[in-house]
Amino acid sequence: MKQWIKKGAGLLFSYPAILVLLALLAMGGALATFVESYYDTQSAKHLVYEAKWYEAVMILLTLSMAGLIYRARMWRRLGAFLVHIAFVVILIGAGLTRYFGYEGIIHIREGKSEKEMISVLPYLQVEAKGQRFSYPLTLGQLGSNDFLFRERIDGQDLVLTYEDYHFDAKGELATLWIKARYGKEERILKLQGGAGWIEEPEYLSFDDLEVAFVWGSKVLSLPFALKLNEFQLERYPGSKSPSSYASEVEVMTTRGESLFPYRIFMNHPLHFEGYTFFQSSYDLDEKGTVLEVNRDPGKWPTYLGYFLLCTGFVLNFFTQGSRFLYLKSYLQKSQLLWIAIFLSLDGGKLWAEDFYMKSLRQNTLEHAKEAFGTLLVQDQQGRIKPMSTEALEIVNKLTTQSSLYGLSAEQLVLGMITSPDLWQEIPLVKVTNKQIKAILSLPEESRYMTFAQAFDEKGAYKLAQAVNFANQKPQSKRGVFENDLIKTDERLNIAYLTFKGVLFRFLPLPQDENRRWVDASEAFGNSQIPLETRALLSAYFEGLQEGISKNQWESAKGALEQIKAYQREHAQEILPSSLQIQAEVLYNQLALFKRLIPFYFLVGLGAFGVAILFLFANRRWIGAERAVVYLLGVLLVVHTFALALRWYVSGHAPWSDSYESMVYIGWSAALAGMVVFRRSILSLSAAAILAGIVMLVAHMSFVNPQITNLVPVLKSYWLSIHVSVITASYGFLGLGALLGLMSLLIMAFKNSSNEARFNAQIRALAAINEISLIIGLSLLTIGNFFGGIWANESWGRYWGWDPKETWSYVSILVYALILHMRFVPKIYSIFSFSLASVVGFGSILMTYFGVNFYLTGMHSYAASGETPAIPLEVYGVILCIGVLSALAYRRRKVGTI
Repeated sequence: MKQWIKKGAGLLFSYPAILVLLALLAMGGALATFVESYYDTQSAKHLVYEAKWYEAVMILLTLSMAGLIYRARMWRRLGAFLVHIAFVVILIGAGLTRYFGYEGIIHIREGKSEKEMISVLPYLQVEAKGQRFSYPLTLGQLGSNDFLFRERIDGQDLVLTYEDYHFDAKGELATLWIKARYGKEERILKLQGGAGWIEEPEYLSFDDLEVAFVWGSKVLSLPFALKLNEFQLERYPGSKSPSSYASEVEVMTTRGESLFPYRIFMNHPLHFEGYTFFQSSYDLDEKGTVLEVNRDPGKWPTYLGYFLLCTGFVLNFFTQGSRFLYLKSYLQKSQLLWIAIFLSLDGGKLWAEDFYMKSLRQNTLEHAKEAFGTLLVQDQQGRIKPMSTEALEIVNKLTTQSSLYGLSAEQLVLGMITSPDLWQEIPLVKVTNKQIKAILSLPEESRYMTFAQAFDEKGAYKLAQAVNFANQKPQSKRGVFENDLIKTDERLNIAYLTFKGVLFRFLPLPQDENRRWVDASEAFGNSQIPLETRALLSAYFEGLQEGISKNQWESAKGALEQIKAYQREHAQEILPSSLQIQAEVLYNQLALFKRLIPFYFLVGLGAFGVAILFLFANRRWIGAERAVVYLLGVLLVVHTFALALRWYVSGHAPWSDSYESMVYIGWSAALAGMVVFRRSILSLSAAAILAGIVMLVAHMSFVNPQITNLVPVLKSYWLSIHVSVITASYGFLGLGALLGLMSLLIMAFKNSSNEARFNAQIRALAAINEISLIIGLSLLTIGNFFGGIWANESWGRYWGWDPKETWSYVSILVYALILHMRFVPKIYSIFSFSLASVVGFGSILMTYFGVNFYLTGMHSYAASGETPAIPLEVYGVILCIGVLSALAYRRRKVGTI
C-alpha cells in the first residue's frame, strides 16, 4: 500500500502531471467561453466554471505544485519559489472566496432603509411545517443537471430530484421541473425563476403536509441596515448625460439607530463588518440606488498571493541559477540573430477643401501657434496649462488624432469657437461602432460624423434613449456597444462644450477663494470680472474674425496680450513660468514620442538585415554594427529628452499613468540594449524593436487626457497599470512567435553545407525566444492580477469569467505550459518549443481579436449581431505554418541550449 501511495505521490508531484492539469484548465476555460456564447452564462458555469471536475483539477494542481515545490527544493531559487508558492496561496484564497464568500444586490429608495439583499446565486428553497431548507442550484442547457436533495420531515423523507429544465432567453424566467416524493406519494412540480428572480412560492400537498417551493435568488439578512439619504447624479454641463453618480447613505443598527454617514461611489466602496458595498446602478427616476454587496474571506490571502507573485517574477530576473540568467549567459557566448516585426501605421486624410478651410489653414497658422497657443486656461481638475495642450486634448478626444484637414489642434479649436454653426456640419467626431452608425443613419464606411448628425429634424438627440439604457447598466455588465455608446456620447458632449466655449476657462475670478477661472460666456455675466476686461473679450473675438477672413491680426493680438496681462495680475502665484509654458507648447508641437516609433522600427529592421547578412555571408561587418549602436544611441537621447520635457512640464515623474508608463517602458527597453547588450547586434535589434512595439502600443491604446468627468471606475490607477502591463506583454509574446517562426524557417532551409552555422543561430534564436516568453508571461500574469485588484475594488469581484478574462487566463496557462515543456524531455526539443511559441500566440490573438468579434461578453461585439466571417487569410496563415512545420520537422535536430 505504501508503495502505491509513494508511486501516486511521485506521479502527482511531477512536471508531467502539472502540464496535464494546466492543459485541462486551459481547455476547460476555452470551451466554456464558447458554451457561454452559444448558450448562456449559467450553462458555462454549470458545465465548467462551477463544475466539480474543474474544481477537482484546481485542487489537484494546488497539491501538485505544493508537492513539487518541496520535492524540487525550490526555495533555493527564491524567485521561482515565490512565483510557484504565490499560485498556491492564490488558489487557497480563491477557494475561501468560492466556498465561504457570497455576493448580493441591495436596492434602496431615497429616505428608506434596507437590511436585506438578494443573492446572486440561485437557490432551491423549501419550507414545510416551519422548517426551511435551501440548496445552491445552478442549471445549464448542457451537461447533466441531476440532483438529489433529501430532508427528514415528521419521520419521513422528502426527496427532491431533477426532472427537466428549460431556458428561454437572457433576462427571462427559466423553468425547472422537479420530482418530489414524500413517503409513498410522488408529485411533479413546475417552478419558474433562476438567478436574479424572486417569485411567489409553488405548493405541493402530501396528505397533511404542505410544502412550499421557490427557485431563484435568496433573500439574505444583514446584521445592520443602510438608509439612502440622497442619490446624487452629476451631468455634463449643458447635457442630460450622466458623468458620475453616488449614494449618500447612513449606516444604522437593525433597531434604526444611526452609526455613521458614508458616500459610496465608483472606486470608493463602503467596508463594514466584513461586508463591502459597491455603487452599481440606479433607478430611472434617480430616486433609488442599486448596490452590489460582497462578503469575501479570501480577499487578503488572494492579495498576499498577488504580492508574492509580483515579487517572485521580479526576483526571478536576478536570482542566481534562474533560467533567465542562464539563458542570458548562454547568449553572451553566442553569435546572435534577431527577428523584426514589420508594422505600418496608416492614417486617414479627409477631404474638406473650401474657401473657409483654406483661409483658416493659411491665415491662422502663426496666431494659433504663438499667441493663442500660449494663452493659459484652467482645466476641469484645476491645472493651469497652455491653450495648446487644451486644444490637443480636445482634438485627440474628438478625432483620436492630433490634427485634421491639415489644421493643427489649435487651428481646429479656433475654427470651432469662431464659427460653431459651420463646424457643426463638418465631420469631426470619431465613430466606429456599426450599431451606433445605424442609429445615426450613417454609412458603414464613415469614420467621422458631424455634430448635427446626432440630432433629428426636430432637434431631438438620436442617442438619448440608448445612452440612458447604457448608463443604467452596471459597469460590470456593459458590453462593447454600451461602452462605445458612452464614449461617443462623451465626444459629442465635448464638441458641444467646445462650440459653447465652456471648456476654455481663461479668466481668473479676482475674489474667488478657490481660485476658480471662468470661460468667456460666464465672464460676461459675472460682476467680479471688470467691465474693461469684458470689453477685451468682445474685441478679441471680433479680431479673430478679422484675422481669419483678412489675415489682419493686430486687433486680436493686442486684445489677447491684455487678457494675458489680466491673468498675471490676478493669478501670478499659481501661474506656470514663461519657460514652463514654452516648454509645454514645444512638447505638444514636437510630439517626439509618436515620431520616435518609425525610427525605432527602422533601426531594428536595419539591425535585422545586418544579422541576416552575417548569417548567410558568414562574416561580420563592424561598421554596420557601430552604425546601429550610434543610431539607437541617438534615439535614446531623443527619447530621454522627451521624457525630461514631459517631467518638467507636468511636475511629476513620467510614469504615473498608463501612457507615461508605456513610454517609460519603451525608454527602458532602449536603455537596456545600449547599456547591457550593446556588443550584440541581436540585442540592439531586440531593444529597438521592443521600444518601437511598446511606443506603438502606447499610442494605439492612448487614453486621451481627461477633459470631462468620465465613468469613475475607469479612473482607477489599477486599471491603467493593468492595461499597460498586459498590452506590453503582447509585444514580448508576439516577438516570441516571430522568433519561433524564424527558427522553423531556418530549419527548413538547412543543408549539409550550412548545418553547423544554422544550428548555432537556431539555438541562439530559441534562447532569445525563451527570454522573450519569460518576460511576456511575467507581464501578462502580473497585469491580469492587477486587473483582478481593480475589479475587486471597483465592483467587488476579482473574476467574473467574462470571455476576455477567461482567454487571458487561458493564455497564461498556455505560456506556462510552453515554458515548462523543457522539464519533460519526451516532448521537448527546440523544434517543439519554437512551434509551440508560434501556435501559443493564437491564444493572444483570440484574447485580443477573437473575443471581440466571435464571443459574447462585456468586451464583445458578437452579442450585437456583428460577428464577421473568419477571413480567408487566417486559414492561409494556418496552412503556411503547417507546411513550414512539416518542412522543419525533417531537419529538427539542432542540439540543445
